[in-house]
Amino acid sequence: MKAVIFCGGVGTRLWPMSRENFPKQFLLMIGNKSIFRQTIERVLKGFEPEDTFVSTGAEFARYVIEQAPEIPQKNIILEPVRRDSLGAVGYATAYVHHYFPHTVMAAIWGADHLVDNVDMFHKALRVAGKVAGEERVICKVDTRPIYPSTDNGWVEIGKPIKKVDGLQIYEFIRFVEKPNLEVAKQLFRSFEYLVNVGYMAWNTDVMLSLYKRYQPQVYTSLQKIEQSMGTDQEQEVLAKEYPGIEKDSIDYGIFEKLKPSDMRVIPTDLGWRDIGTWDLLYNGMSRDSTDNVVQADAHIVDTKGSLIWGNGKRLIGVVGVEDLIVVDTNDALLICSRGRSGDVKNLLKLLKDQGKKEVL
Repeated sequence: MKAVIFCGGVGTRLWPMSRENFPKQFLLMIGNKSIFRQTIERVLKGFEPEDTFVSTGAEFARYVIEQAPEIPQKNIILEPVRRDSLGAVGYATAYVHHYFPHTVMAAIWGADHLVDNVDMFHKALRVAGKVAGEERVICKVDTRPIYPSTDNGWVEIGKPIKKVDGLQIYEFIRFVEKPNLEVAKQLFRSFEYLVNVGYMAWNTDVMLSLYKRYQPQVYTSLQKIEQSMGTDQEQEVLAKEYPGIEKDSIDYGIFEKLKPSDMRVIPTDLGWRDIGTWDLLYNGMSRDSTDNVVQADAHIVDTKGSLIWGNGKRLIGVVGVEDLIVVDTNDALLICSRGRSGDVKNLLKLLKDQGKKEVL
């Protein structure tokens, strides 16, 4: 099995720490290693470097090379432009399929995740790979929720099918995109819903056949790109074909079109935390006695339920607030209500429309 780590996002929802030219996964946000580096070390505990691939944007190649020197450079799959996950997954699958035909590929959207139970992470991926290879389905690894998240997608599961190496395999029923809080609370109380963490396995030829069935235009471009791999025309064909791929997520482009029989789900307890937004980061961090998360040179008075984050360049003072997010950097300050950090992307659109490119 080959592992592909997808880390091409720019992390707009973690602005102003995360920027277009230096996104969250490569920053030292938690501990003394970037989240990408932590992901690499986690994956390499179960995969050899030559079996590990990284899919990212061409503009981030230098960060991958610097932070993951163990990974052969030929295993770094570079998108010439951003085409969302529909393009990234198709290109990475075609790449792995070209050099390792009909292999099982473990897809890991893990560049902004933390996982405490690394042994279970690898056991579940191995079982998912076995199920995907034997049944020619997509096999997902998802986790039980620890709170009613409105920032993550969810997965509904059906009846148990069988056990493989001690892990129960379930029917897949449907995806539930980011719900509102009322719905999230209902899903949280039900044993039939898991948080969609984005770890899964598939045969490369199976995934490419799904592109052929549901995204024929994208499939045609992928075929041309794959046929050029290893030739002198590879970069020319990639530069011509890839920008024409529809900019869409694989969830909408492929997964939501699948029948339940096309997919299986393995529920796990991974100790998994997503830090894709400031709210997710708050929920994934240890809090003090007044439910604050403070990662800054900060002095707080009569404040609770808040996240205070800074780069240590100046003192932050906070007095008499509740459920607030304060993020301070050299050139930008974010203040928003906790529970609204997913809307930071709307703020960035406003800044972009106003020509404030220097802070993006």
